[in-house]
Amino acid sequence: MIGKKLTAAILGLSFMLSAASCTFPGGTAETDETHTRSTRAEVEENIVETSQKIANALANCDIEALSKCCDREPRHIGDVMPVIEETDDEDAKPDKKLMVENMIASTITCVVDKNSYKTEFWSDECSIDAVFSYKDYHKVLQEQDIFLNPGDFNSRLMDVTDTVDITFTLKFKKLGSKTLLKNADDLSEIYSYTDTTLNYMKSFFDMVDDIYMTGDKWDPVTESYTDTDTFEIVLELNELGHEYIWEYVYRVSNETSPKWTHLFTSGKVVEKYPDEIRVIYTQDTIIEEGFYCILFYNYYDDTIIGYEFDVFTSDTSETSETDETGETSEPG
Repeated sequence: MIGKKLTAAILGLSFMLSAASCTFPGGTAETDETHTRSTRAEVEENIVETSQKIANALANCDIEALSKCCDREPRHIGDVMPVIEETDDEDAKPDKKLMVENMIASTITCVVDKNSYKTEFWSDECSIDAVFSYKDYHKVLQEQDIFLNPGDFNSRLMDVTDTVDITFTLKFKKLGSKTLLKNADDLSEIYSYTDTTLNYMKSFFDMVDDIYMTGDKWDPVTESYTDTDTFEIVLELNELGHEYIWEYVYRVSNETSPKWTHLFTSGKVVEKYPDEIRVIYTQDTIIEEGFYCILFYNYYDDTIIGYEFDVFTSDTSETSETDETGETSEPG
């Protein structure tokens, strides 16, 4: 008798559980299946949204934003993240290697494979595969072996289309309507950059192979002009110099006492990818004798390049002389 009652009770409980798994009050088995699918879809949507937040935090090197997506503080990845610290010192410049790595990191993107979503029944944990990518900066290094500055590297990096792709299995913990990343430190590999100590020019003017004066009245032997109203100067650029936009100011000056007299200062001159830099300065009258220079100032660093030279004029004060015989002769 007791065995029969227990069997009946178990059968009755089994029936109730079966009915509960198929329907909601006032609903049907079909509405339950829809509810189950939408719940999973919501979790997947949360994971995709969180994954994008993670990618943005990695790209911005923002450890605080990344921490908000995690179930605990990601200490290791914080140690390798190329963060440029803000400072009140306006003259302080961040390490160039750190700047380059920060620029590479800024290109990080993420694509989630929704089909890889995995979870266990009644579990509060799930996982999904995601491909994190950044621009393949080695393409820049293959084409360029010396840079003006980190900004020069960054400009070239933006033109790169190839990427380095790394697949991670992101493990999440479901907490209410949120999904929090459990294995953030596994993402440290996204910052494993190499060869980021680049070669830099000492000056923008390192791309000038030669500088010289020229023109009809120029004498290269004495490095001087005679009876001229025009100065002409040429900066010959190497092949690398042809790849840049040149922005500069030039000044023509005369050595006078107690300080130099500036005859002319140009506005900002912009030349895109020139073969050479050629400047012509001219006056309406013959330029006075003296010691002159033409100097160039660039917009990329504080270096200066230029040329110093003499200017002579013919002696026209004595038009003729009378010799002992009373005949006149030309000066000279």
